[in-house]
Amino acid sequence: MTQSVKENLLAAFRYLLKPLVRMAVKNAVAFPEFSEVLKQAYVDVARKQIEASGKDPTVEGISLIANIETNAVRDILGSNTGAKFGVAAQESNPLPTALAAWHTDVNYTGPYGVLRDLEFSRSAGEKTGATFSELIATYCPGVSPRALLDELIRTGCVQDVGNGFYRAVKRFYIPDPLSTESVLWFARVVHNVCETLEVNFRAESIGGNGLVERTVYTVHGITKKDLKDFDKFIRARGQIFADDIDNWLSERDKEGCEDSIKTGVGIYHYIVNEEDERALAKELPN
Repeated sequence: MTQSVKENLLAAFRYLLKPLVRMAVKNAVAFPEFSEVLKQAYVDVARKQIEASGKDPTVEGISLIANIETNAVRDILGSNTGAKFGVAAQESNPLPTALAAWHTDVNYTGPYGVLRDLEFSRSAGEKTGATFSELIATYCPGVSPRALLDELIRTGCVQDVGNGFYRAVKRFYIPDPLSTESVLWFARVVHNVCETLEVNFRAESIGGNGLVERTVYTVHGITKKDLKDFDKFIRARGQIFADDIDNWLSERDKEGCEDSIKTGVGIYHYIVNEEDERALAKELPN
């Protein structure tokens, strides 16, 4: 019997939620808390759909679209749940900003794009020469250069090379697991992947008019040894590709553009969870 689109979507949602639920369970996020977050997402999406149609959202209208009781909708709309996290999500993280500037601003690179080692601040009597403090003052105003440098050193992005000079050894800042920054990063990556796929499912995206989406995968699988070699291969080649994209975007990513659109490209390596795959195959056979 042919399944409906709704049944297929529910099977797909169950599949894609499993890694999220695994993370939730490991970090003591119980089902009632998770379901409340899902309810909030339904209310938010329903509200925005009504606004997009040119109408003012009402509790009753949101309740009808989301199939959530009006009292629950009213409570969600009147609460500030997630406000703290939402504010953090909107704030630019100065750590990756500083590293990106160090790698792309010609004032901090030498011949052939080789990065300069930077002094923390200009020595007495010096009148020229870029410094780390100037870099932070330009790209991360209001942030303590010393605190930022300490964090970059702690995470292995910058090395102290002696005589008061520091060297950037990584282009990208990766926060500690489950820090606020890493949770924000996780949320954005998963959201952006799903957003791209949702856009490409729209009728107006048919015929190659959607967003670029490419996946390269094995049919039969590779050996564990080949997997290690593949990891090294994509880390090296992927970094080159990511650097090229970063350089292209950095030349055009200017503050104050009236018609600016925030965009980017994500690169990730996945390993199939065979148990989840078998469960999906039972619900959505090829």
